[in-house]
Amino acid sequence: MAQHIYDYAIIGSGLTGLSIAAALSRETSNIVLLEGADVAGGVNKQINFPTGSINNGLRFVPDSVLSEKAMRFLESLLETKVVADVSEEAPITYDSGNFKTFLGFGENPPAFYEELNYFTSSKKLDLAVEPYQWTQMLLQKFTGDFMPRSYVTKFHQENDKVTSITINGSKTLHAHNFIFAGTVKDLAILLPEDAVSVRARSKLAKNNYWTALCLDLCHGKAVTESTAMHVLNGTTQDEIGPCAGRFLPAVEVEGQTLQASQWITFIESEVTDDSESVGLALKKIKRQVKRAYPEALDDLKLERIFVSPIIAGNGDLKLSANMTIPSLENLWIASATVNEQKNLVGSLLQAEMIVASLGFKVQEVEHLETDFQEASM
Repeated sequence: MAQHIYDYAIIGSGLTGLSIAAALSRETSNIVLLEGADVAGGVNKQINFPTGSINNGLRFVPDSVLSEKAMRFLESLLETKVVADVSEEAPITYDSGNFKTFLGFGENPPAFYEELNYFTSSKKLDLAVEPYQWTQMLLQKFTGDFMPRSYVTKFHQENDKVTSITINGSKTLHAHNFIFAGTVKDLAILLPEDAVSVRARSKLAKNNYWTALCLDLCHGKAVTESTAMHVLNGTTQDEIGPCAGRFLPAVEVEGQTLQASQWITFIESEVTDDSESVGLALKKIKRQVKRAYPEALDDLKLERIFVSPIIAGNGDLKLSANMTIPSLENLWIASATVNEQKNLVGSLLQAEMIVASLGFKVQEVEHLETDFQEASM
């Protein structure tokens, strides 16, 4: 029996991988989408909270030209309007017993400044469709084969092309083109021996990567009417650094007022498995929330922790202009962390770049340009 050869093998079914899969599905169904977890979607999934459905951790889209470009791409894939409006509200911090406008980190920015700074824009895009819904809708647009619980353990090379990959250490899968939307650090192990230099491989393995540490809280009463992004750090500088977060509108559930809040900070990926380091960072978040809102933690209904390893850091990986590994002309690197933009925006822009590099044009939704202009006026 002849070995089946896919047109495209996409490794990783997070927001980036799913966006590419949905775009390519308009041209062919001879695609395979590989995912190590049981389900697609990566970190953007629906969480059933006492207050209702929420995102899996803090989600935010700052308003900028590039954010709008990313949202246009997403809307064209989903064929629906994702952005409802543009709003402006300055982030706040708590200092000397008062809430104040957050003006920046001054001379002591945290080591993960770029990751946290993403959340501090005064102008933001208000979403009609939440990120946890994006991945569900993108998956519905995908027409190829989905293979969960499939860990890629090696790329195999002939001349200047990848010919196949090994899955779960035993199964071989062939494709004409490979799109890697997984964790950049894993390339240190996955890439064929001659694909990158020993120095580049070492950089990939040892570079500084960041893990996102998210804390979702369900408060047993309304804590605040503020919808502003909070940047909290306390009065003493420490290695843990500040956190960002915000309160969602309070809701009535079975006669009781509940309010959810979502917080994020970052820790070095190498200490992700160190429960003490994680615990200290979580304690600091709670300490800062209590400092700003002394009664906020008195009647917690639920406390949910979410750790997203190696969410940031690009490994200094040198790529061709079309996002391929220079020595492997059919291996595209779609990992969001190689994009200069951060978070959700970086994920979507990297996906769009890969789709364009593969020679596909995504049709823009005609109404969007007008809507953005109206919202920005």
